[in-house]
Amino acid sequence: MDIHADVIVKLQESNQRLKDTYAQSHRNKDLIRQKLTKEANIFRQMERLSTDHLVKTLAGRKLAGTDGSVNQTKGEAPHIIYLFQAISKATDGRAEWTSDLFIPLLEHGDEEEEAISKQRAKRLAILELKAARSLIEKDDIAVMLMDGALYHYRIDAKEEWEELRESALKRNTLLVGVSEEITTENLITLESFATYARNPYSYDRDLLFGMLDQNEMIYIDTIQHKAGLLSTWMRLGSTPTITGFDLLEEQRDHLNWIGDLLCTLTPSEGRGIPLWLDHIDKEIRITDKLVEGLVEQYIDEDIRRQFFVKLRTERPY
Repeated sequence: MDIHADVIVKLQESNQRLKDTYAQSHRNKDLIRQKLTKEANIFRQMERLSTDHLVKTLAGRKLAGTDGSVNQTKGEAPHIIYLFQAISKATDGRAEWTSDLFIPLLEHGDEEEEAISKQRAKRLAILELKAARSLIEKDDIAVMLMDGALYHYRIDAKEEWEELRESALKRNTLLVGVSEEITTENLITLESFATYARNPYSYDRDLLFGMLDQNEMIYIDTIQHKAGLLSTWMRLGSTPTITGFDLLEEQRDHLNWIGDLLCTLTPSEGRGIPLWLDHIDKEIRITDKLVEGLVEQYIDEDIRRQFFVKLRTERPY
């Protein structure tokens, strides 16, 4: 590899430091599981539901999922065009789409990159919430799976979140957020896990890496119940990483059944995400090629070159 030798040495040193700092928990699986058992309100093995049981439970109602995608032209803020779209789709094919466009130069030309990033997150959240609400109100949806934690919708788009929440409760639709990335540091707030707080970062996903057996889920009320939501951790796939789901406090009686449903919908050799959400993600994704094609076709060349083409993209190598 054409890389300076010092970089390799530093990588090797960093690898050892990471092992020394964070790997100790993996050598204490029995101890950590004892602590989890002590703290947990629910610590159970999920079940795969039979087709007959699932059909009977849904009682003719539908399962659906919602996801969104955003991509951008190659440039630096604010010289960027963002393209958004979201879809809420039931397993019978019924779908609701939403889309948006964001050009900071036209709307927020004087804002800093952080403000633009927040606007980007808000717009995507709004589209996803509107798509989900539209499908819930037009069809008989028993369960709506959202790609990502419900909590972030409450932060990024509070008004639209409340509208979806009220609609779901009114129509008895279970609203479930499925999280692939767990970035919380809640376990170390418990007295029994206080010793792990000495690490620079003590994320729950790192402490629980390899700690749960496949198809296990855990819920600890003192750290996973806030802002009207209940969140759980689970390991659905063959990989040792955890995922999670959250639901409305008003629907907590369905927590175990939702865990079993997600277990049923997730391939046992997969990465731990329900197959329907992966299907929707593939359908909704805005690729770089699509962005380039749309901009090339609908934005004049002189406008593209003035605002949205970086000089380094025209390097001869």
